[in-house]
Amino acid sequence: MIGFAIYAAALVAIACLLPTAALDPESKKFVLLIGALGIWRYSWAGIHFLRSVYYRHVLFPRWRRASTKLTGEALPPHIFVLVTSFRIDAESSARVYRAAIREASSCGVRTTIVASIVEAADERLIRRLFELLEPADRVDLRFVRIAGTGKRDALALAFRAIGRMRPPRDSVVAVVDGDSVLPPNGLIDCASLFALRPNMGALTTDEISQVEGEGFSAHLYRRWYELRFAQRHLLMGSMGLANRVLTLTGRFSMFRAEIATDPEFIRRVQHDTIDHWRLGRIELLTGDDKSTWFHLLSKGWEMAYVPDVVVLTIERPPAERFFAGASTLMARWFGNMLRTNARARRIPRRRIGTFVWWALIDQRISMWTSMFGLTAASLGSLYLGPAVLLTYGVWIAFTRLLQTGLLRLVRPSVSIAYPFLLYFNQIYGSIVKIYMIHHLHRQKWTRQGTTRKRAGDDWRLQFLDWSGGLTLAASVMVFGLGVAWMVGLLRRNDLMWWWNALQSAS
Repeated sequence: MIGFAIYAAALVAIACLLPTAALDPESKKFVLLIGALGIWRYSWAGIHFLRSVYYRHVLFPRWRRASTKLTGEALPPHIFVLVTSFRIDAESSARVYRAAIREASSCGVRTTIVASIVEAADERLIRRLFELLEPADRVDLRFVRIAGTGKRDALALAFRAIGRMRPPRDSVVAVVDGDSVLPPNGLIDCASLFALRPNMGALTTDEISQVEGEGFSAHLYRRWYELRFAQRHLLMGSMGLANRVLTLTGRFSMFRAEIATDPEFIRRVQHDTIDHWRLGRIELLTGDDKSTWFHLLSKGWEMAYVPDVVVLTIERPPAERFFAGASTLMARWFGNMLRTNARARRIPRRRIGTFVWWALIDQRISMWTSMFGLTAASLGSLYLGPAVLLTYGVWIAFTRLLQTGLLRLVRPSVSIAYPFLLYFNQIYGSIVKIYMIHHLHRQKWTRQGTTRKRAGDDWRLQFLDWSGGLTLAASVMVFGLGVAWMVGLLRRNDLMWWWNALQSAS
């Protein structure tokens, strides 16, 4: 509270000290233009917030009350818990499997834990834990060994193994990442929802994080992950009202067994590809959660968000320094999102719903609209002086403080770092998205370091990087010129001069 009080006092003081030039009629044009775009963006954010509140506090509690009354034959006859472990330290693996075994034993339904592993040491550890915890007789343990060729192969082989076990009708498959700890009653609370909604093919849950490490960077990572999961909780609640979500996170999701064992679904998980007009066919390495999500979306299945089941994820940032680690993670997250976005938007709108369709469109345009305010204020400051940029800074500080206050309604506590991290996510996140949309071929797992290379890839990657840099430069130039024209720094004759110059250069 002391930090927020100092922040608010400094904001008021700076606003009072704004020079009179900030209220100049010419400056008002910039303020009104930025404000008009802000009204559109904040209206969309406000819709998400209101929808999320209704879903989490009104609609979903009705489903939960109904699910708690289900017993016996109404529950799924069998739960398969698929845990993928690769390059996870022994301490974390022990926590993950201890929680999974505990949940399997207490859920009251026949359960099979399927451990998809690479190393023999993991098998010995899991077997030892299983013996020590002495689960109920209806709990089985199975192993699937892979060659360490990636998470997609691990999932596909495990799904096929589950299929060979011939799951009874209405069984479910929980997919748990090797660094995700299930909460008490998490399995049964999720599995019981499938009986209430026969058209629901999968669900995903809320998350909180535990970031390993000490020092300032680790502290910043913790606040950043907290903020990210708080925003995710809010957005997922809004999408849950549309009976769809925007991703089925690999940390913990649950599927109907008939979907998880479908050969088409398994092929997509293992060998998913997209076709791009410039990059050709791209084989997807990361983003298995986007592949599973797209499969269900394209088949017309409903998907649910379960806000009262909170999974703990053990996070180990890919780099000690915050900026480097955030850059790596953003490149993977946003790359996965953008690689699947285009084909998801081609699904007929009547199948996925207007709200979901617009949310997919917003994913593509928000990277540019988020950059508009800073670009317009920066260009305006060259013409009218630094007062415009200072006014914009006050506006950003004020609105990010309000956003942080709204997040307090989502999580039990917020940090004074949130206003700064919110703006960092907006601006730097948009920069990463704009870069990735032109370099969709760039993929790498942040923990495993897995990549796929074929003969001739070095030359091909150089060409794709070069062409991506060219299209990136062209799009940034067009955006900059468009903003300059909208704020009045360029007239029609100026744009024609630039167009003629481009034609001459080509």
